[in-house]
Amino acid sequence: MTALSPATAPAGRPVVEAAGCVVVRPGPHGPQVLLVHRPATTNHGTDWSWPKGKLDDGETHPAAAVRETAEEAGLRVVLDRPLPELRYEVPPGRLKRVRCWLAHPAPGEEASAASPEEVDAVEWLDAGAARERLTYAHDAHVLDAALAAAAEPTRPVVLLRHARAVARRDWTGPEDGPRPLTDRGHAQAHALTSLLGAWDVRWAVTSPWARCVQTVLPSADAHGWDVAEEEDLTERAFREDPARALAVLDRALDGDLDGELGEDDVDAAGRPGVLLCTHGPALPSLQERLADRLAVSATAEGSARRSARALALPKLGKGELLVAHVAGRGPGARAVALERHRV
Repeated sequence: MTALSPATAPAGRPVVEAAGCVVVRPGPHGPQVLLVHRPATTNHGTDWSWPKGKLDDGETHPAAAVRETAEEAGLRVVLDRPLPELRYEVPPGRLKRVRCWLAHPAPGEEASAASPEEVDAVEWLDAGAARERLTYAHDAHVLDAALAAAAEPTRPVVLLRHARAVARRDWTGPEDGPRPLTDRGHAQAHALTSLLGAWDVRWAVTSPWARCVQTVLPSADAHGWDVAEEEDLTERAFREDPARALAVLDRALDGDLDGELGEDDVDAAGRPGVLLCTHGPALPSLQERLADRLAVSATAEGSARRSARALALPKLGKGELLVAHVAGRGPGARAVALERHRV
């Protein structure tokens, strides 16, 4: 079980936030890993590593990981599960934290050095050669984690709470369904587009109420998703029968919702993703169900079980999402990694 959660530095110590991808593809003799070569500068020596870099202002870690890979390797990727993060010292006395993801090339993509001033070579290497080529010893355990994760294909199931909406007390309409997003909520919805574009989501299933639809549509338009409105994800349906929303989540986790996608929406690796957008009152039950589907055995170390559930259970805020990386299909499918993000 891999869990990605916010970490903190010692009080008062400046932290440089960065993100990157260990990109893996099938090769003729097993998995291949993409490495980039950075020439020496006044701040650091030459090195071989994977694409990574600092976050832009206001940028999320997953969006930065995808952007940096495109900028340094000329390669558009989709994220798989999170990997162990790296922390090390950088001048002058700062801590650099690099959050890493396993990633895969988007269909039809080929790598090329896109930023010659930062990267002067890119190369696909077999696993053993990649390990030998890495400049820094601390990168080796991240590579090992990526290769182990790549051996178990997953698909993302995203649970999203709608962005900030007009307050109930300020809404004068006769029905709650049309209550829309505020200006801040619309800004959140647009900010979600770069974040949600990081994973291989192809399909969105949303409550048909305005605040959910308005949250999903900017990302759907940006990334070409199909969108289905599902009455079982509304607040009204949840009040009447919570089992209806739980059944939608179970279908997503089981992989049954994939059956509604066209052939062009399912890639060769079988990793199409689905997003569910719903309302606050339904979330505690849905998150509890998701926690029950975590791949943490009953005999797992107690701290590991508590850590996984602690990431899954706190109620999502407005515009916040949980990404479950799900292995397998059917009732036996389990979330092998979780991450949560907000804008």
